[in-house]
Amino acid sequence: MKNTNRNIQLALLQIEQYDGAHFLDKKANASSELLKRVKVTTRLKLTKILSYILGVYGANQVLSIFVAMAQMVVYLMIQKKISQLKRGGMKVIAIAGSYGKTSVKKYTYDLLRTKYRVVATPESFNTVMGIAKCLWWEVGEKTQIFIVEVGAYHIGDISYLLTMVRPDIGILTGMARQHLERFGSFQNIQTAKSEIAVYIQKHGGVLIANKSDENVVVNMEKLGVNAIWYSGSTRHEINMNAGQKVAELLGIDATDRQHVKVREPKSRFEMTKKRYGMTVIDDSFSSNDHGFIDGLRYLGKQRKYTRILVTPGLVELGHESNVIHENLGKQVIGNADYVILVGHNERTSSLERGIDNKVKVQYIEKTLDFMRVVKELKLKKTPLVLIENDVTENY
Repeated sequence: MKNTNRNIQLALLQIEQYDGAHFLDKKANASSELLKRVKVTTRLKLTKILSYILGVYGANQVLSIFVAMAQMVVYLMIQKKISQLKRGGMKVIAIAGSYGKTSVKKYTYDLLRTKYRVVATPESFNTVMGIAKCLWWEVGEKTQIFIVEVGAYHIGDISYLLTMVRPDIGILTGMARQHLERFGSFQNIQTAKSEIAVYIQKHGGVLIANKSDENVVVNMEKLGVNAIWYSGSTRHEINMNAGQKVAELLGIDATDRQHVKVREPKSRFEMTKKRYGMTVIDDSFSSNDHGFIDGLRYLGKQRKYTRILVTPGLVELGHESNVIHENLGKQVIGNADYVILVGHNERTSSLERGIDNKVKVQYIEKTLDFMRVVKELKLKKTPLVLIENDVTENY
């Protein structure tokens, strides 16, 4: 029993990205379900060995010191290599924001690779170690453009990464209440995301920013930053136009850009008919209040379908969670015909309060259970399902 409990704690620690404070906060509610998701890594093995002496939390604290030291060595090595490559003519594009980073990165990559040798960090590799893996294995002397996604959980994280990769072009995709629990406030999120504009302003280069996000516009005006703006009427159009602005800036003419075939990122507002046995807008990879409302508005316009929202709500919203979810529930009214809520918790209860019996609501335990529920509804019109976010068991 003692070893089982230890393994559950180790799994939780890994899922919480070895963040000691978040581990302690969720430790009491950790369940054996977490064991299904654990990945056996070197750090996890070392943490387990030390945990017999220091406990899981103590072992993590000790190892964190050594990890931080190793990360600093890697950081300095990346700085040196990027400086060498930039002297050889390579340009760096950095992408920051609360949402849309990976989609903008993929669109930009597809547009630029028609003319240049381009490398982009894969998926959500947006930390020092993730960027390092891509740099060492894929970027070489012949690389002309390196596209880097930069992530953040705290104020200063983006500045730290930008100082490492030294971008020539910065893209600011948007600001939303994502990871609010970690940042502490929406103002802190805006300050953190604005760091890419501050860096460009201080060190030179070009900033490309999302004019469709009013928070971006307000913060850029406060900072007095000059930007090349992009916008659009749908999420796809907005993200695509960011890539178009970069391509235009780097000399790819409009005719050539029109013929480029771009790939849609998986599970990021992706329309699919095969994966679930019905027509689904899969936005399950991640979500935030801005994207949630944007998705609902799009769903609301699809009146030839029976419109169905499937969601477990949003995570890491801290003390604002209930208010935000209740507001999201109000946004559902008129945009969905049915709502399927995943799990019984404060998030889904707040959503249902906001819906206020004005839309039919059902509950399921796991996201994929929605397929059974939709089939049981025996609808007259073809269903269109929007999956907004997918929350893991530890939440």
